[in-house]
Amino acid sequence: MSKPPPQSPQPPQSAHAGSSRPGWLLLAVEVGLFLRIVAADAVEWYVQRTGRPGVCVFPDADYYWKLAQTIRQGELYQIVEWGDIPHFALRTPGYPLFLASCQFIAGDRPIAARLAQAVLGALTVWLVHRLTRSVLGTESKGPAIAAGLTAVHPYMILMSAVLLSEAVFVPLMLVSLWGMAVLWDRESGGRTAIGAALAVGCASGAAVLTRPSWVLFVPAMLGAWLVWRWFAGRSIGPAVRGVVIAAAGFAAMMGPWWYRNATIYGQFVPTALWMGASLYDGLNPKANGASDMRFLADPDVWPMDERDQDAELTRRAKAFVRAEPRRAVELALVKLARYWSPWPNAEGARSPLATVASAVVMIPLLGLIAFGLWTLRADPRAWILLAGPILYFSGLHMIFASSMRYRTPGEVPAMGLAAVGLVRCVGMVRPPRLTAVA
Repeated sequence: MSKPPPQSPQPPQSAHAGSSRPGWLLLAVEVGLFLRIVAADAVEWYVQRTGRPGVCVFPDADYYWKLAQTIRQGELYQIVEWGDIPHFALRTPGYPLFLASCQFIAGDRPIAARLAQAVLGALTVWLVHRLTRSVLGTESKGPAIAAGLTAVHPYMILMSAVLLSEAVFVPLMLVSLWGMAVLWDRESGGRTAIGAALAVGCASGAAVLTRPSWVLFVPAMLGAWLVWRWFAGRSIGPAVRGVVIAAAGFAAMMGPWWYRNATIYGQFVPTALWMGASLYDGLNPKANGASDMRFLADPDVWPMDERDQDAELTRRAKAFVRAEPRRAVELALVKLARYWSPWPNAEGARSPLATVASAVVMIPLLGLIAFGLWTLRADPRAWILLAGPILYFSGLHMIFASSMRYRTPGEVPAMGLAAVGLVRCVGMVRPPRLTAVA
């Protein structure tokens, strides 16, 4: 009896095979969208039920909503305070433009903006997958796990429901980081490289117009990329071309705002005339690490026009640091602790239940991020593209007022690190396979 012909050996199936199927990503996006829609309805119900005078739970939302109304109605882009003092650059126009588009479609109904942000939140889940996949490669479970973590992260869900700029900033930030990941190892030009570089520049510019504090990260990211390629002995020419294209895209996005400010002020105003107030908020004799802008109502502050006020508050903050350097260092440490706090530290958000629930989620998650970064400690892409934002905002808010709220945008790309940490932990505790002895 003849033996059957031997079968060719099948390649071993990788452990990630199921996790990289499109169905898993689609499920994560659907779950993320569902949870964000629920959160949007819950926040809208809470605001209406409590009869709050503003459009959302945070007072900053009222500024954005009013500026959006000026755009929609074709009026002068300004906020008038204290009766007759105009502020032409109190906020950059990125987020108000988004709200204005929502108002144009659905009228003055905040729920429409919340639902639109829920869609952006679901897009964020997909973008986290793409960014993590570009950094870790296709042979990894990390992208699918990172998308899943993003979909169910409670503070990311809440971030999509409240009317604050983070909802629009985060997807733009992720696009710029993803474009940078695509460019990272590329040795030649071509349409893909040009498109990725333009995406980096345009998305970065739009992100700065939405959240001006991002402005220093963009040149730092591009500079770090050039430095790495130089020391790694990689071709520097494609990187230089990529930086030039990205810079052109950035300038194209920022240009109209720069031109508008130059016509109003007769000088270059890169983002907003609010840095002085933010700086003094974090560095003044009464500062405690939290935000408290009641000093804007002081009789020697509020009558100033916005340029004089910005310059004076900047001067006062610098004078405070020179006069009390030890206190400035103490405040920096307090703000660092507030930033990395695993539970809410804002006055209106503290409760024993919220503290315990947040700690149960955030302590393991922050531990996984740290462990994932340690695992990838030799990969510069992990430091810059996945950990860079959360570390950048950490340093920034050692100067400005701090809260765990400011950490949340940086946590989004760091979900890639958390995924790596989770996979590593599971691999460490998994029992060894038993092999049969003939």
